[in-house]
Amino acid sequence: MVDTTSPPILVVSPSLTLKAQLELLVEELGLRWASFSQAQEGLEFLKEHTPAAIILDEGLNPDAFAIAGRLKMIKRLRDVPLVLLVSERNERTTITAEVSRVDHLLPKPIDRRRLKSLLRSLAHPRSENPLVD
Repeated sequence: MVDTTSPPILVVSPSLTLKAQLELLVEELGLRWASFSQAQEGLEFLKEHTPAAIILDEGLNPDAFAIAGRLKMIKRLRDVPLVLLVSERNERTTITAEVSRVDHLLPKPIDRRRLKSLLRSLAHPRSENPLVD
């Protein structure tokens, strides 16, 4: 059963397959979600909502790292955990994520168990999360 009182998990990805996978995972955890294909749609949603967490796909246009940095400059969203899904995790990606203030950097294809555990901890925080996993 989905908890209708908690803030949603925001998912922004141009990939229908990835969005469907993420939405199923979020629903399995009993969490609410909001999903958009384009960054601008997600940004419009954020004008009136503060989600429990934000999941961005690197395939967004404009660049997901730029979006993450922009979101972290907004006082109301600064502490909202931000997860960025990337196709390649290397030193450059990790450094760019840190500069953009991404909280969690996860490689694609998604490790379902790892993301499920992360989402569970983000929806029900108990302690500080590391800057970048």
